[in-house]
Amino acid sequence: MTPADKAIWLIETHIEDDAETSPDLAMIADKCGVSSRHLMRAFAAASGMSVMRYARARKLSVAAQKLVTSPRHRQTILTIAIEAGYASHEAFSRAFRDCFGLTPENLRARGHLKNLTLQACLRMSDHLIVNLEKPHFEKHQSLRIAGLRRRYSVETSPSIPAQWQQFAPWIGTIDGQTGMETFGVCTRPKKVTQPAISEIKNTENDGTSGFDYISGVAITDTASITDPELSVMDIAPQNYVVFTHRGHISGIRATRYTIWNQYLPKSGQKAISAPDFERYSADFKPDTGCGHVDILIPLAADG
Repeated sequence: MTPADKAIWLIETHIEDDAETSPDLAMIADKCGVSSRHLMRAFAAASGMSVMRYARARKLSVAAQKLVTSPRHRQTILTIAIEAGYASHEAFSRAFRDCFGLTPENLRARGHLKNLTLQACLRMSDHLIVNLEKPHFEKHQSLRIAGLRRRYSVETSPSIPAQWQQFAPWIGTIDGQTGMETFGVCTRPKKVTQPAISEIKNTENDGTSGFDYISGVAITDTASITDPELSVMDIAPQNYVVFTHRGHISGIRATRYTIWNQYLPKSGQKAISAPDFERYSADFKPDTGCGHVDILIPLAADG
C-alpha cells in the first residue's frame, strides 16, 4: 500500500473515534511509516486534498447521514457530534455549517440528504503511477531566489499557474538574475529576507497543510531587490534527489504522485523538512506548458 492508501485506511478505521482518540496528522504519518511532511505531499498528489481536511469531511459526512437516518431518541446531535470527534455541540455545529452550509438542526429537520455534497471514501488507483527517469543526486550550495510569494492550501494550489502568469513580466528584468531558469519553491511559512510583500494571500486555515510558494529566479548575493511585490528567499546548502518530468506540465501531478507514493517509500531515502522546488529549464514555455522540469527533493545527509 502507498502512504496515501494507508492514510485513507487509518482514517476510515477511526472515523467514529472521539476527540481524544481520533488520530492527528503526526499519528497517521507515523503509522504510515513516513514523516508528516512526506504524508502531506503524498496525499495531496493523490487526492488534491490535505489529509486532515479529508478526515474532517469524512467524519462530517458520516455525521450527516446519521442525522437523517438515526432516531432522535437514540442519537442526539451532541452524541453524533462526539462520535464525529467534536468535544462540544458548538464546535460541531460550526464545522458542520462551514462544510455543508446549514446547521445539524436544519438538516435533521428537513430529513434528507438531497443537494448535500458528501465526501465519499476515496479509492486510490494505480493510474497515477508513471515510469520515472532514473533520478540523480545533487549537492547545492546556498541558493537565493527572488520572486512572487503566495500562501496556499492543498485545495487552493490549482491557482499556482496564475501566479506564474503574474510573475512572467519580471523574468529577465530582476537585478542580479543568474541564468534563465525559473524556480517554483514550496516551503513552510517562514520569515524571508526583506523586502517582502506585506500580506500573503490565500491564508490557509488547515493547520499544518498550508504552504508558501515562490515563483522566482536565482539572483546573486549582491542583487538589489527594491520592488515591494517581490520576496527574497535564501535556501541553505542541501543534498537533493532530482527527478525530471518531460512532456506537458499537466502530467506533473502523476510524476509527483509516483515520487512520494512509490519511489521514496521503496528507496528508503528520507525527505526532510526543507524547501523542495521545481526547476524549469530555460527552454520551458509557460504559454504552451512544454519543456522539461526538474523536481528537487531535499534529503537527509545520509540519504
